[in-house]
Amino acid sequence: MGYYLPPHERTIAELIATDQTNSSADKLARLGFGSIRIACDESAVQLAMKAVQDLQARSGFDLDQVDVLLYAGALATSSVVIDDDAKPWSALVDPTPLFRFPGTCLQSELGIPQAAVIGVAQLACNTFQATLRIARGLLMAEPSLEHVLCVAADRFPQSAKREIVYNLMSDGACAAVVSREHSQNRILSTVQITRGVYWDSSISHDHLIAAYFPLARRAILEAVAGAGLTMGEIDLLIPHNLNIKSWEILAQVIGMPLERIYTANIARIGHVVASDNIINYIDAAAQGRIVHDQKIALFVMGFGAHWSCTVIEV
Repeated sequence: MGYYLPPHERTIAELIATDQTNSSADKLARLGFGSIRIACDESAVQLAMKAVQDLQARSGFDLDQVDVLLYAGALATSSVVIDDDAKPWSALVDPTPLFRFPGTCLQSELGIPQAAVIGVAQLACNTFQATLRIARGLLMAEPSLEHVLCVAADRFPQSAKREIVYNLMSDGACAAVVSREHSQNRILSTVQITRGVYWDSSISHDHLIAAYFPLARRAILEAVAGAGLTMGEIDLLIPHNLNIKSWEILAQVIGMPLERIYTANIARIGHVVASDNIINYIDAAAQGRIVHDQKIALFVMGFGAHWSCTVIEV
């Protein structure tokens, strides 16, 4: 695993000064946020490259072994190679820029022409978990495959607000290799729930919030049961970095003490779109919160609307 966060930090006060929030500083602080990271001069592909480089630095993995590259873009703008000065799509005369894809661009930049490329999108913050599910399925279905490289990278347009449904959003990227034979982090189960009735989050905002907790509970409990475990056997839940108040509620809903949910990064980096699970896993392991033989649940919810949970054995 590996990840990358851009070095440019923005505090709540700085975001409010540039009109990139909807809530007051006091409210955002009560929700557990402190600062986020913004990619000023880096494209999504550059973020992805640095996440893969971090993966290599941590593990020494040889990219020549990659059979398939799964590239995940949570934001619609993350599925094409564009810049902030690009014309709106409705104003395009030449449609060819719409065929410039970051997955193949990343394959070229990484120098792995042997790897087939598949782009994964339309799942918002669930997109990276979807790549893990697809990677697992590919390895089970195609015996010739050994290693699948999963990458997610997202950056918001520079002028975009950074607060979405009481959460502050960072730019960033993550990467992981799913392998046929590996002694660590074995995927035990994965569950995804989709409710397309909430596809337009701007219209279904209140209904989506009402559905969040019961469907989050269902996804987590079904994934844990699918792994042959109970909630009491889950050593740590690795979340997406929604506000701390939401996790205080969900902890009660699923019957798990809040101290067994890793929330340390909410204040430090906010919600990094599709990359939270990997970032939090790596940081939790570095802090000694994750050790061999533990059972870990990774949960995320994304607009669209999708709820996902993956259970692994360390």
